[in-house]
Amino acid sequence: MKEDSWSSRPDHPDVSSSEARWWESAEDHKFALEVLQLPLRRKMLRFIGLKARSRDEIEREFGLSEEQARYHLAMLEKGLVVEKVGESYRPTITGRLYLEKVDARIL
Repeated sequence: MKEDSWSSRPDHPDVSSSEARWWESAEDHKFALEVLQLPLRRKMLRFIGLKARSRDEIEREFGLSEEQARYHLAMLEKGLVVEKVGESYRPTITGRLYLEKVDARIL
């Protein structure tokens, strides 16, 4: 994977260069944007962005079945905007930047 300047920055203590994952191609970036076109997934990312959330919390918040929650979370993971940590999901640096730079302008 290509190194990005963010992945090795010391001012991001919660992410080491070995943990950071980035889009490697324009196709990866396009896929992530397609994943986030669905309003439900953007809402899920916002909800997760407040603090790490379990799948159960996400299911309850959005009235999803376990299968639906797993599917949408898997898509968000493939888009590299959330990551699973233990039994919870949290936004990646990319997900946080999307919320700060893009989503904040849309709201």
